[in-house]
Amino acid sequence: MKLFKINFLILFFISSFLTIANAGTGPASVYKVQIYKIELCDSTSTATECEGGVTIYDGGTAGSGDIDIASTTAVAAAASLGNLNKATIGTSYTYMQITMNRAFTVSGSAADGSGTTCYTNANGSATTSAKGHTSTASEVTLYAAIVGATGENRLNSITTLDDTTYTAGTVVSGDEYFQWRNVLASTLIITGGRIPAAKIAFGTTNAVGAADDMGNSCTTVGAAKGLYAASPDVTISFE
Repeated sequence: MKLFKINFLILFFISSFLTIANAGTGPASVYKVQIYKIELCDSTSTATECEGGVTIYDGGTAGSGDIDIASTTAVAAAASLGNLNKATIGTSYTYMQITMNRAFTVSGSAADGSGTTCYTNANGSATTSAKGHTSTASEVTLYAAIVGATGENRLNSITTLDDTTYTAGTVVSGDEYFQWRNVLASTLIITGGRIPAAKIAFGTTNAVGAADDMGNSCTTVGAAKGLYAASPDVTISFE
């Protein structure tokens, strides 16, 4: 019964893609993401698994198109995606799972593990982090997260958009997509006659990551060394 419909002030609300030793983060002036699916997950869900998933946005293989988080302001909509017409009245939803492209379009800088500030200057890939530049930032493709075990069970990569054979907490070399599960700031329960309001706050002051020592010229990179797309500061709550 389609009683509820709401446009979400949605981007994605990751608190960290992973924990990386000997790495730093920095600001992004451009930070474009591509979202393919958003699911609400019921109260039996965990950091490793979305249970009772209800798809509130499905962009198919085309996805959402580029959403530039850095061009928005606090409590503004970077994109309006999703609706609650498939959510079950009375069900408690505690997690949200978002399927995204690992490739982000980013311009910015970050200090690497040795303290050298490296600016975005070259594209990364699904297997290798990106080289940087010592003084000039340009708009490039950075990939989310570092290949390997991330230490963060809410994150996993997938080979295709319908892949269900992932390992939570692991980014596989060559995978172009990833899923992120995050606990909602408050439990969402749809009740008759009431449409909840979504509130969002975000920033990109720590959205560029630089892992390990990239050298004085910022050009020494590898699967776990170099520039990558780190997480913006984003929180979503329902009232």
